Amino acid sequence: MPATGGSPFKVNEFAAQQLCFLIFPSPIFLTIRIVFAALYDCFEIWSLQPMAMGVLMTWYAHTGREEDKRDWQGLANHLSAVAERAALMVKSFGLEGAAFIAGLFHDLGKYNPAFQLKLEGRELRVDHSTAGAQVLLGLVPPKDRLIAELIAYAILGHHAGLPDRTNETDACYNQRMERSVAIDGAWRDELQVDLSALVPHALMSRAPFRKETRDFAVSFMGRMIFSCLVDADFKDTEAYYASIGEAGADRDWPKLAELVDHFIERFDAHIDGFQALEGDLNRLRSQVLWHVRARAGEAPGLFTLTVPTGGGKTLASLGFALDHARRHGHGRIIYAIPFTGAWIKTYRHPPAQAD
Repeated sequence: MPATGGSPFKVNEFAAQQLCFLIFPSPIFLTIRIVFAALYDCFEIWSLQPMAMGVLMTWYAHTGREEDKRDWQGLANHLSAVAERAALMVKSFGLEGAAFIAGLFHDLGKYNPAFQLKLEGRELRVDHSTAGAQVLLGLVPPKDRLIAELIAYAILGHHAGLPDRTNETDACYNQRMERSVAIDGAWRDELQVDLSALVPHALMSRAPFRKETRDFAVSFMGRMIFSCLVDADFKDTEAYYASIGEAGADRDWPKLAELVDHFIERFDAHIDGFQALEGDLNRLRSQVLWHVRARAGEAPGLFTLTVPTGGGKTLASLGFALDHARRHGHGRIIYAIPFTGAWIKTYRHPPAQAD
């Protein structure tokens, strides 16, 4: 039976339901209908298995507008694109091999006839985010197990968030890795899988894991892989739907190098507004700011700023970050601030408009 066609049992399904309605009272009929629908779904999925084993099955990641599927996104195309996007995001610090495999395996569970029926509109519950993690751990040698598990966490959580290692639910890592899932072997032919660059040896050699910081370093590495996978998946899906006119891309942001001059101009204009203020405290704040920005040209590394509350640390550190990023060509500024303080300042002095 063609994957894109209807089932020859559609008419019989409808006729059987009508017969049950005539013979049985409503509650019994409802029960029979539920059981019948479940059996029917199982039959339809089973009937696709021989087709999925051959060359006639086309695998999709996302639905398009056209009923003949000519604008649907191919699964292999999506997986490869997400892999490339994720790898690019972490290339600057050496995790591209791990991020690439995370992207390539994240939707491996869509190589499942049941998921393809779901795309066609069938009301089926299909776990598509577990298979990739299971397959990956089955492929890697024991020496690569650690990085493979970090990638597996990212794959398992790329929709619902990073799972616990173990808890009382079947959504935890350990339970899902024991879950029975089945996918078609077509992924082996459609994807080019190379696990030789999975472990970031160069990154580990530059920053060897010390015992006192090892756990944090491993956790942070896993979260970076997860973050890049989620963003790459979202961006590729968004780009696909934008290409068929169903959504507008809003994540193709300019690079920091293209914006930093404008940011510094706005920062300087903001600081100029304080120049007319008098008093010892404001003079000290100006001195702190001048001192901090004068050090922005120094080589990248770890800098600390110890100033009492009210001494202007928030603006001073932002000014340093902008100047330092422009001087050294950094690609991003990550600014962390206590949430309560940020909320109070925003509440008291709301911006004129969202930028």
